[in-house]
Amino acid sequence: MSTDPIEIELATLQAEKSRLLFELRAAHQIIRNALSVMTTDEQIRWAAMNARDGVDGDGATRAGERDALLASPRMAIGSA
Repeated sequence: MSTDPIEIELATLQAEKSRLLFELRAAHQIIRNALSVMTTDEQIRWAAMNARDGVDGDGATRAGERDALLASPRMAIGSA
């Protein structure tokens, strides 16, 4: 194992990135699951709440934004 501070920092950042990506993918699926059990009226109310709180995007749940981020080559595990 390296004792070079820069290599240690890079390894730490990569580990944190891996955990964040795992959480983003999990949240993406959780949101999809929630939508699948909601009625249309519930989805509309949820979308309104997201818009009110300034966290809406191209769609009510920002699925497109998450898809684009997760598809980015820089998000591949092991990339810098």
